Amino acid sequence: MLKFKRGLGLAFSNPTIMNKYSLFFVFLLAATVSYGQKLKAVYEYLPSPAATFREEVYFQDGIKTSVRDSLPQPKPHGANNGDDGELSGSMSVTLDMGKIYRNIVIQKNNVPQLVETRSLKGSNYLVSDEFPPLVWNTNYTDVDTLGKHICHKATAVYRGTPLIAYYTNDIPVPAGPYKFGGLPGLIVMLYNEGGNPHYWLLKEIEYPYASDVPVNEKYINALPKLSLEDYIKKEDLETEERMRMMMSKMPLMEGVTVERKKVRGSVEQVYEWEKN
Repeated sequence: MLKFKRGLGLAFSNPTIMNKYSLFFVFLLAATVSYGQKLKAVYEYLPSPAATFREEVYFQDGIKTSVRDSLPQPKPHGANNGDDGELSGSMSVTLDMGKIYRNIVIQKNNVPQLVETRSLKGSNYLVSDEFPPLVWNTNYTDVDTLGKHICHKATAVYRGTPLIAYYTNDIPVPAGPYKFGGLPGLIVMLYNEGGNPHYWLLKEIEYPYASDVPVNEKYINALPKLSLEDYIKKEDLETEERMRMMMSKMPLMEGVTVERKKVRGSVEQVYEWEKN
């Protein structure tokens, strides 16, 4: 916040200094507008070719809220692949919020902690994540047009996973899907490299957005609390138990040893506590 004292005047005789201050105030005004206006962005999230999920991202006052349905969207027969959305090939369905689980991520800009809802064995939890800072490399000359936007390339490594993002300066909001953001503009497309690629594609934008964020904060705050480390350890134990049960039903082959390597089906492959 800027404060001005009454009776205090500033005079600049140097044009260079005046230009610097003018650029500073223009940047400050642009940042204030982008943070003050609400935004709603709808992404298609594709963790595999067989499943597509709808993810809604809201941004206001430096706080991003991502809401993803737990049920995949059915792909209608004869879907139109025309350019009638942000990116082509999209169709959404309305899902009953009272009957399905929603993954909700609430993240303040430039704060290394976020909270998210996760489910385990039919129970929902509020999980706190000491989110590692994303160090984006934007030193690329790649420019592409995605949907209606001119986009620039950026890359980062996130918990053992190389990420590639395309963001647009047309919408100067440092937001994106899931836990990702912090670029000079809205992320239009994001995916990871590797054997299990995940894709996020921007489909719809409301900017400015006039309604409220459809999240019941009272319910969320009443959920049992877990750190991400505790949650992941519980989830890994459950996964190991399922694998043991599956392996016990398979016939034994003499002289054959099966070596299993832990590969998570998400963009989070290696957590901070696992590196130590």
